[in-house]
Amino acid sequence: MVIIKLDDLGDVEVGKKLKANINITAKQLFEKFPDLSKKLSRDAKQLIIYAINKNEEPKLKKHEDQVKKFFEQVKIQLGQMGFSEEESEELTEAEELEGEEMDEADVSYEDGQETFDEDTGKTEGEITLDKGKTDDTNLVPIIIEEQFEVQYEHDGTPLAEGKIKKGVLRIDNVSEKDRLWDIDLYLENISQTDLAEETIILQELDPAQTYEQEYSIDVDVTPELKIEEFISTVDDPDMSSYSLAVNVDNEIYFNIKLTNTADAELKSIELTKTVAENIQNMKISSKSTGDTDFIDGNVVWKIDSLGPNAEATMELRATITIDDKNTKVRSGTISAIYESPLGVSGLDIAKFDAYTNNAFSIMTSELEEEPNAFECQFIFENKSDYMIRLVNADVFNPDDEFEKYVDIDPNEIPEIPAGGKWTSNAWNITTEDDVIPKFKTKVEFHTVADHQISTKFKLNYADLELAVAALEGLLSYDIERIPSFQVTSFNLTGKVTNTGGADLNEVTLIEKIQPMFLPPKPDEVKILVNGDEISIPGTMAIEPDDDDATKEHVISIKLENLKDTDRGALKPGEEIVITYPITAQKPSRDSLYKADATLTANTYPPGKPIVVEVDPIEIEVVHIRKKVSKSKSVQALETEGEYEIILTISNMGEFELDSYELTEKVSSDLILWDVTHDPEIVDQFDYKVLTWKLENVPAGESVEIKYKIKPAGESKVSESQESE
Repeated sequence: MVIIKLDDLGDVEVGKKLKANINITAKQLFEKFPDLSKKLSRDAKQLIIYAINKNEEPKLKKHEDQVKKFFEQVKIQLGQMGFSEEESEELTEAEELEGEEMDEADVSYEDGQETFDEDTGKTEGEITLDKGKTDDTNLVPIIIEEQFEVQYEHDGTPLAEGKIKKGVLRIDNVSEKDRLWDIDLYLENISQTDLAEETIILQELDPAQTYEQEYSIDVDVTPELKIEEFISTVDDPDMSSYSLAVNVDNEIYFNIKLTNTADAELKSIELTKTVAENIQNMKISSKSTGDTDFIDGNVVWKIDSLGPNAEATMELRATITIDDKNTKVRSGTISAIYESPLGVSGLDIAKFDAYTNNAFSIMTSELEEEPNAFECQFIFENKSDYMIRLVNADVFNPDDEFEKYVDIDPNEIPEIPAGGKWTSNAWNITTEDDVIPKFKTKVEFHTVADHQISTKFKLNYADLELAVAALEGLLSYDIERIPSFQVTSFNLTGKVTNTGGADLNEVTLIEKIQPMFLPPKPDEVKILVNGDEISIPGTMAIEPDDDDATKEHVISIKLENLKDTDRGALKPGEEIVITYPITAQKPSRDSLYKADATLTANTYPPGKPIVVEVDPIEIEVVHIRKKVSKSKSVQALETEGEYEIILTISNMGEFELDSYELTEKVSSDLILWDVTHDPEIVDQFDYKVLTWKLENVPAGESVEIKYKIKPAGESKVSESQESE
C-alpha cells in the first residue's frame, strides 16, 4: 500500500485496493486535471469514482499501476502549481488580481523591462518580448449581455405585456490554436436571475470554442433613456394638437426629445421614427447631435453616445392632406435601441482564472573553469495568444523550502503578452562531483480577462391617430444596365394609386431625358386605369419635339380634368399605370442614365399638388462583350448501349449571358430520356431537334445540360454529335 499526499485535496492509499480521502468530487478532480484524466481507461475512472464519491475501497486488480501513476502525476502537478503553505498572504493578493480585467491587451513597457522585488526594490529579472506576437495578444472575453424590451403608450406609460427580460453569459476562447483549461469563473449578485450557482467550473475550452449559458431576469427597471414626442398638426412648436383640416395641406411638426436619466454614458443609440405611408414630405428640420437618415422610408437617428443626464432633440416636419373627415392616419411609432454599460439584473464578475499554454524551466550551466559549480536561471514562457499574469514563481532547495533562489510575488511582474518570457536573475550553486543541481518550483499564473457587461434596451412607443394621405406612387425601369455603343430601348413605368378617400382629378408625370437618349413616340405611350388602356387626346408633350439625341428632352404626360372624361376621375383604390420606352443612342462606356422624374396628383377642387417622392435611380452603361465556351461529352452508362450526353455552356465574360439558345440534333432512331432543362423538341425527317432556351447564365458560371440515349434500331450513338 502506497500513501500519496495531494496537498489540500487530501490523500489516497493505492495498493490492491483504492482508498480515497479527498475533499472534492471525482468529477471536479477530473476537470481539474483534464490531460491526466484523458489517459485513464474507462474502468480505471469508474474505480476512482467509487472510491471518492461512494467511500468504497474497490479492488484495482490490473488497473493498480494506472491508478497509481495517475495520482502520482496529480501530486507532481499540485506541487508545481499554486503557492506554498506559508504564502497565504500572497495567495490572497493573487485572488484579488483574478478580479481585475483589462480593456485592451496593451503593453506599457519595452523589451528587456527589468522587474523588481516589491519589498527590497532589488532587480529580480527581466521580460523579453516577441515583437511579432505582442500586438496580436488576446484577452479572454467574459461577456454578460442582457436584453430588456418594454412597450409604452405614446405618453410614456409602460405596458405590462410585451416585456422581454433575459441575458446570456459567455466565455469565448478567441484563440485559434490555444486551449484554455481549469477555468474558474466566480459571479456576484445572481439573485435576480435564474442562475443556480455563482461558480462556473469548466474543464477546458478548445480553440475558437464558446461556453454560453442563457438565463432569465426577475427584476423590473426603468430604462435610463426617456423618450418624449411632441406633435403639432398646426406647425406650432408651442401648441400640441392632433386634428387635421380637410382639403388643405396640413403642416405637421414633430419634436422628439431624448433624456439620459442615468449617471452613466449611454451608447449606440438608434431611434427609428416610422413614417406613416400617407405622411408626405417628411423632412429633418434640425437635430442637436448625432446623424440622421431615411432608411426604408423611416427616419433613423443615430447617436454614438449620450452623456450622463444629457438631452438630445430632433425636429421633423411633414405635410398631410385629407379630404374625408372620417379618414385617419397613424402618426408613426417610435422605437429605440441603446446600450448601457450596466446590467439590468446586477449580475457581475467577481474573478476569473484559467490556464493556457505555457512553459517554465530552470537552466543550469556548469562553469567552464569551476567543475561542479553551476549558474542557474528560472524562465517562464507565455506560449499562448493570451495575456498572462504571473503571480507566483518560487524556486527553492527541495530539502529546505525556506532556501529560495527565486521568490516572485503578485504585482511584481507586469502582464506578459503572447510570446513573452520572464527570466530571473542568475544564481550560482556548487554540488558534489557529477551531480546536476535539482530544485523544487511553485508557479501560479492566470490568463487576463476582459469583462464586457452591457444591456441592450429596446423601447417601443405607440403612435397616435392623425389623418390619411391620398396618393401612392412608384417609378421603375425594366433594366439595370445598358450596353455601350448600341441602340437599346428600355421602359419606364409610372404607377399612381389613389389611397385616400377623395377622387383624383389630375395625374402628371414629367421626366427629363438626358442627351444620348431619345423620348418615345406618342403612339408608344400607354396609359392604363385598373388594367384597361385608355386614350385621352392632348395628354402628352415633348420639348423639344425632335430626334436630336445631343439635346435634353422633357416629356410631360398630364391627365387633367379626368372627371370630365368618359372614364371619370380616379376613384379611391384605383390606379393609373403609365409606360413608355426610352431609347439609348449608342451611349459611351461607363456613362450613366440618371432618372429625373416626378409624379404629382391633385383633387377637385385643386389644392396644393400632392408630390410623390421617388428614390433616385441610376442605370449604368456597361461594355458588354460575350465570351462563351461550349463543350459536349458522351459517357457510357453501366447498361450496354446506353449513354449520357453532357452539354456545358460556360460564360467566360464579365456580364450575364441573357437569352442564350442551344440546339442539339439527335437521330430519330435514338431513344431519349432524363432530359434536363425542359428543351423544346421538334421532330424532323431523320432527326429530333432539341432547343434549350437559357434565360441567363451568370458571369463566370456554367450551365450543365444532360440527357440519356440508346439506339432503338441500327442507329449509332455517334450520329448524335451535332449541336449548335
